[in-house]
Amino acid sequence: MILLEEIKKECKIITNEEKQGEELYFEIKPDYEIIKELKNNGYRWHNQKKCWYRKLDYKGTAREKKNYLGVKVGDIFCFSWGYEQTNIDYFQVVGLKGTKQVVIREIAYTTTETTGFDSYKVTACKDVFLENSQFIENNEKGAVKQVKGLKNGTIYIKIDSFGFCSLWDGQDDVMTCYY
Repeated sequence: MILLEEIKKECKIITNEEKQGEELYFEIKPDYEIIKELKNNGYRWHNQKKCWYRKLDYKGTAREKKNYLGVKVGDIFCFSWGYEQTNIDYFQVVGLKGTKQVVIREIAYTTTETTGFDSYKVTACKDVFLENSQFIENNEKGAVKQVKGLKNGTIYIKIDSFGFCSLWDGQDDVMTCYY
């Protein structure tokens, strides 16, 4: 995965104060992976200027792209499920699709504390994507899910026929396993 910081080393960057934006100029057309990363970071192609650009906020930093409920790329959803045990799975938003859908990929978790016999506190490992996912057919590509909100402020996505993921609060979650 190519990071935006690496991409910026390969181009000329101009801050357009008048338009409150940032423009990236490349000597040759960037490859698909670079274009994909530019788009994921809010850049759009300017056909007349032949550059990639994005708006900046008044502080000179990129405006964060969010959907109608405030969900943005990098946010994490937590799925707590199970019958005789509590399983925890985490999913990271890797793209926005329109105003109501997100692209998610399953990520790893790490144990932060053993709280008892077969009981653990776990936390999400941001940007550590699993090779295979029980819930997403192709975790490298991700899955498109609709984001919904409840009147009490809970933001969630339906992960499968029996469960929902809620927007993760960043706190450790308790997982139990007896088998």
